[in-house]
Amino acid sequence: MLFEHLIYSTAIAIIAGMLWYKHTGRDPSWIIIASAFAPDFDIVAGELIKKLNLNNIISTPIVHGDFHNIAFLLLFATAAALVLRLAGMRFWESLLFAGIGVGAQVF
Repeated sequence: MLFEHLIYSTAIAIIAGMLWYKHTGRDPSWIIIASAFAPDFDIVAGELIKKLNLNNIISTPIVHGDFHNIAFLLLFATAAALVLRLAGMRFWESLLFAGIGVGAQVF
């Protein structure tokens, strides 16, 4: 399953990167590939909550698929853009490419 994410996120990143590079001279397509794996953090989060015995804090346990929605897309893309802004990248550019990466995986 993770190998599939790598294949199609790379294909989308190549196309988006070429189009973006033609217009701006920059190629942040690596953000798409890195962001495509973000919705699968629900696997890690669910196991971490079980291991730390924090099931009493949340009403339903986190299962795979819980982070595959538009709310997580917006939250992750904004957080990634803010972190990448600290590294000197443009906020809107990072937000767009992180959103494309998560959206590609969710789609």
